[in-house]
Amino acid sequence: MGIFFSALLSLKGEVKECAVNELLEYANEDKEDPLFALILELSLQHPGDIGLFTPLMLNVITLQPGEAMFLYACTPHAYLKGSGLEIMANSDNVLRAGLTPKYMDVEELVACTKFDAIPFDSLQFTPELKEGGEYYAIPVEDFKFALFESITDLSLTVDSAEILLALDNDVTLTHESGETVVINKGQSVFIPAYTKQYQLTSSGRVARAFN
Repeated sequence: MGIFFSALLSLKGEVKECAVNELLEYANEDKEDPLFALILELSLQHPGDIGLFTPLMLNVITLQPGEAMFLYACTPHAYLKGSGLEIMANSDNVLRAGLTPKYMDVEELVACTKFDAIPFDSLQFTPELKEGGEYYAIPVEDFKFALFESITDLSLTVDSAEILLALDNDVTLTHESGETVVINKGQSVFIPAYTKQYQLTSSGRVARAFN
């Protein structure tokens, strides 16, 4: 798979143009298929891009509200449309694999990619309801994630630095010291580890990235 992936992304000139044109011709003949309809849609945004082949090699997933998915490092992925919240561990690189006018370092990309097939249904998961919120079972130790909705003075214990994001309404944070912080929709707040504990109140949804 790595050899094919590298050869595909390395196509240039007339060979690349011919390959993309044949892909689009095939997609037009079967545009009722959601996968080929997606390729045609992407071709309007990224005409002539060799990355138009990638939906044929990657899982194409549509998340519904409240659903989540997890990807391990070294996994090629693309966010296509809609609104979503992405949380990631520390990273020191971004390698492109198509659907971009920017430079692609194909050799380095292939060296950093894990070419392991992952079952489609293993990527998505739903949260567990506990402790006043929805907790998502992140399969790594780098971070945790939870979502809260319509809560009043929910007490949360802090074991590490964390970030809260107000998704659709104001959020009020109260500390035992008497300090209160209010953040508006779309704003976030950083909470240091020494906070130890605080109370959370909001009539909307609040995202929490912590450890």
